[in-house]
Amino acid sequence: MKKFLPVLSTAALTGLLLAGCASQEQAEPAGEHAAEGEFFAVEDPWIKATEASMDTASDDTMTGAFAHLTNVSGEDQTIVGASAEMADVVELHEVVDDGGVNVMQEKEGGFSVAADARYELNPGEDHIMLMELTDDIQPGDVVEITLELDSGANQAIEFVAKEFVGAQENYGDLEHHDEDAPTDDGH
Repeated sequence: MKKFLPVLSTAALTGLLLAGCASQEQAEPAGEHAAEGEFFAVEDPWIKATEASMDTASDDTMTGAFAHLTNVSGEDQTIVGASAEMADVVELHEVVDDGGVNVMQEKEGGFSVAADARYELNPGEDHIMLMELTDDIQPGDVVEITLELDSGANQAIEFVAKEFVGAQENYGDLEHHDEDAPTDDGH
């Protein structure tokens, strides 16, 4: 047993040293991301593929984009806008309950993300809405969306298109759509 104890002690000491190195390495990427101009680590960025051909779609064709964002900048951040080459209008949206009906609307004040916090953009919840699309989005396409922060900084994210039936929200009173718009956005 005495011969076995030093081996365990050495293994335990090595484990502690590795754990110390790992926690130091985990702290460093946040600084590296911030230095590179990246404010958010991004998981599962995807955008809903459009259903209709753009040849028959009107100028109010729209879709939603979703991702899980983790603020790695070391400071609180607020996403106040977004842009994409393929959409004439891009807005930050939320879904609220309006008398038992889920209604999609522009989120006043944007998406506030505390330092080191995770912020989820999900169907039926907060999301990025691309409206008046200039191109059709097919499953597998990659769409770049640039997040705009209240500091004036930006971060571009690539979203992969996939088919998705949807959370069935109502358009509500979006100014960019006429009263004859369908009653759910299908994203």
